[in-house]
Amino acid sequence: MAKLTRKQLKKDRFVEEVGEAVGFFTTHRNSIIAAAVAVVLLVVGGIGFYRYRVDQNEQARLAFQAAMDNYYGEVSLNNMPGRITFATSIEKEMKTEESLKTVAEQYSGRFEGQNARLHLALYELRDGDPDEGQKMLEAVIDGSGAEVSGMARKALADHLQLVGKNEEAIKHYQYLVDHPTEMLPKARVELFGLYDALMATDEQKALELVKGVEERGGAGREMASRLRMTLEARLGTSTPTPPIPPQS
Repeated sequence: MAKLTRKQLKKDRFVEEVGEAVGFFTTHRNSIIAAAVAVVLLVVGGIGFYRYRVDQNEQARLAFQAAMDNYYGEVSLNNMPGRITFATSIEKEMKTEESLKTVAEQYSGRFEGQNARLHLALYELRDGDPDEGQKMLEAVIDGSGAEVSGMARKALADHLQLVGKNEEAIKHYQYLVDHPTEMLPKARVELFGLYDALMATDEQKALELVKGVEERGGAGREMASRLRMTLEARLGTSTPTPPIPPQS
């Protein structure tokens, strides 16, 4: 029997491996093709789903923007470039409510749909039945993401303060202070809500609040300082202006 060289051995082994691979493919041909097709479908499906999501995002954004154009439209018989105008307030109310409801229903699980529900509640609160508007705001608080829920809670607290229910308003403001969001940072709620409610119930607590904001520094410090000085003059007290905290 002739002795095989190393090169021939490697060649024969390669041929054998190829033969085994071909045999395996032949035996499992259908399974392999099905798996390959599945991979292709997953890739194509993933691309399709991504495009669908992008398209849905754009549709939701445009629908909500159109509803907001109606919400902030003007009642005027004159054409106003860049603004939506309505001949009557009834026409504006009908179109605004219709467009907001459409967004709320079609995109209920999205930010735009939740925001549409919020504006429907605000519309009802301002131009309809305040009690019904309050119920709608409470529903938005319970059924929305953190940002929209926070804005709804802030609107509810503002409404409660406006009608003289300051103690209830303070509870909602304090919740927002303890759970700030990107749209409603802590200092904004303290200075544009909680401070006013405390001024109606306990001016000393209102003073302590603005002192705390001022001492923390950052956003709201200058406004807190002005409020503190005004309130101290009213109460007949004074506090030295604290130094600006070093930036970290």
